[in-house]
Amino acid sequence: MKIEKIEAFPLKAGIEKPFRISTTTFREVSALIVQVTTDNGLTGIGESVVRTAAGATMSIVTEMLAPLIIGKDPMNIARLWWDMFSAMRTRGHTKGHFVEAISGIDVALWDIVSKAQDLPVYRALHGFGRKTLPAYGSSIFCDDVEKMAARAEEFLEMGYRAIKIKLGMGIRSDVEAVKAIRSSVGDDIALMVDANSRYDAATAIRIGRKLEPCDIDWFEEPVPPYDLKGYERVRKGQPLPVASGEGEFSLYGFRDLLSTGAVDILQPDIGRVGGFTEGMRIAALTQAYNLSISPHTGMFSALNVVVAMHYAAAVPNFLIFEFMEVDHPLMDIFKTPMIRPKGGTLQLPEKPGLGVELDMNKIKRYLEN
Repeated sequence: MKIEKIEAFPLKAGIEKPFRISTTTFREVSALIVQVTTDNGLTGIGESVVRTAAGATMSIVTEMLAPLIIGKDPMNIARLWWDMFSAMRTRGHTKGHFVEAISGIDVALWDIVSKAQDLPVYRALHGFGRKTLPAYGSSIFCDDVEKMAARAEEFLEMGYRAIKIKLGMGIRSDVEAVKAIRSSVGDDIALMVDANSRYDAATAIRIGRKLEPCDIDWFEEPVPPYDLKGYERVRKGQPLPVASGEGEFSLYGFRDLLSTGAVDILQPDIGRVGGFTEGMRIAALTQAYNLSISPHTGMFSALNVVVAMHYAAAVPNFLIFEFMEVDHPLMDIFKTPMIRPKGGTLQLPEKPGLGVELDMNKIKRYLEN
């Protein structure tokens, strides 16, 4: 079996009801879908996560990486991963668009390998083999306090027992919103907070101290991902567990993040870190630190959510799954409806590979010109 063709589809769709996090207001969503085809007719799909400019990542996939691995055996995934990563590592490209491009190809290769073995990806990864995943509702976005509390009630009606709240509105507004939501949902619901890298360490410390009475499970991305010293200050200066990792790339980036001793929950995004191949290495490194993983899914397509589900099912140190309860068109790109949590629990697909099939009519509808 040989790799015959690699294609990439840059997608963009408007969001009918825009929503706000600390650093931006989402009015549209983008994704880059990668499809790999072999000479025996097997195809695999993956997603390279993008926020904007999907065409930039597409060029890396099709013009730089594809020529390196076309004609090679897809079963040798670790070798192919290293061939791609090595192409630019000596020039300092070990983060960003380059690694995100590798991620989509790597996921597609695992989809192929799993189909060849007639196994779902999470079993082909020879991991923990979970068939169900506890999930939390993500997220209550920045808004008026009353609207945020009302959204929390909607999450409860959906069956969630854990909910994430977006911060970044300022210290007083953040604390007021979290206290209102805690009062609304009661003491038995797990709450997490996420600043999306909005604050400096001093501000994050003040917020963390003020939120201690609210019994918060974790404080996510209190400072930017490049501020490792800031993470150290935040972890030492306030009582909440710290979560991070969605903005980090490759095993080497997570090595540096973990070496700070400042993060309690790691959040790799498989569409960003280098795919399943690198994601499983990151899970092993995290386990060596006796820490947990809660994969990031984010504002991308439904495919990235399904990919994260397989990863969560495979890693030994999985904690809880982030399910993005966001109404946007790229959550509907499959031939069958997207898998959704029931009673706060997700069921893994059992079909070979990722267990989903793209609806190419929908893909064409959202192709970015």
